[in-house]
Amino acid sequence: MKTVSEGFFEFFCQQKGIRWKRVAEEDTPTADYDIYVPRRKVVVEVKEITPNKEERQAEKELAEKSFVIGSLTPGQRVRKKISEADRQIRSRTRQRYPGLLVLFDRGFVAGHLDPYQIRVAMYGFETLQIAVPRDQQVRPYTVGAKYGKKRKMTPNHNTSISAIGALHSLGPRSIELTVYHNAYASVPLDPALLKQYGIQQFGLQRSQPGAIAGWEDIGDLIKPDAYNALNPNG
Repeated sequence: MKTVSEGFFEFFCQQKGIRWKRVAEEDTPTADYDIYVPRRKVVVEVKEITPNKEERQAEKELAEKSFVIGSLTPGQRVRKKISEADRQIRSRTRQRYPGLLVLFDRGFVAGHLDPYQIRVAMYGFETLQIAVPRDQQVRPYTVGAKYGKKRKMTPNHNTSISAIGALHSLGPRSIELTVYHNAYASVPLDPALLKQYGIQQFGLQRSQPGAIAGWEDIGDLIKPDAYNALNPNG
């Protein structure tokens, strides 16, 4: 049975004029779709994030009053989906095609697909490096920052996932996709392939040593080499 997220993804492709093909189910896990952009096939796995018990309760409280207070671990749900999708995408890309993991958040309280949560899921928590002077009268001070624990994207992990797409429903007839590129992808997804469809795309900024790279809009990058130069620090 088709999921809500798969229905939205197919509608998005039809909206944008992107040719898509549903992949037949196999005995071993495989990705859901092949899409065809100019001169390139892209392998796509679509997954949805459903509200857990705490999020359902928060949504209920929000409906009853004007605000709600909750807590979450940034990127946790996205990290889980990356782990689930890697094998499915890798089995079909075979180091030949870009792989795109498309996520859809069925809840509205936690904001699992906001840019920060996707960034820390991919590259890890932001970690400050603190210097502690021997002289106890001198306060400890920050000497740098880098990405730390809980990263899912590294030179050796989840490299078949070329990018993560966040699918958003803006209304009954309006679906948008925002793509966040993986700087460690074994087969990068050239931003030029998606630019003509008006898809907003982000990659990590160049950063100075000791600084944390954030997202920057790379939709205007045409040459793949320009994108490949964008690598995370740490």
